[in-house]
Amino acid sequence: DYCNDSCRIDLCVRCEPEIVACAAILMACSSKNVELPLVPFPWWEVFIGGNRGEDLSIVCNAILAIGDEDNLDNRRAKYAFVPSLLEQTSFNDPESYLWSKAD
Repeated sequence: DYCNDSCRIDLCVRCEPEIVACAAILMACSSKNVELPLVPFPWWEVFIGGNRGEDLSIVCNAILAIGDEDNLDNRRAKYAFVPSLLEQTSFNDPESYLWSKAD
């Protein structure tokens, strides 16, 4: 579910796919109480290299924020982006009918 959720926002253009995948693995394991190795180094370093923990945290927070219905930007992304593409209107025009409908 976390990988699918990441497709609902712009992570695919902001982050490397390896970081998004590691974030999804981390969150899935956390939700199932599965512990991954952190010694002698964090498990994600095998996939994304060292000193990338902050990037991983940013991606995890972005995916978790999708469920925040109080966040106006998330509502716009969920309810305005896809319909605007279907109706061939500009999804980045804040004055368009579909964009303001999410408000």
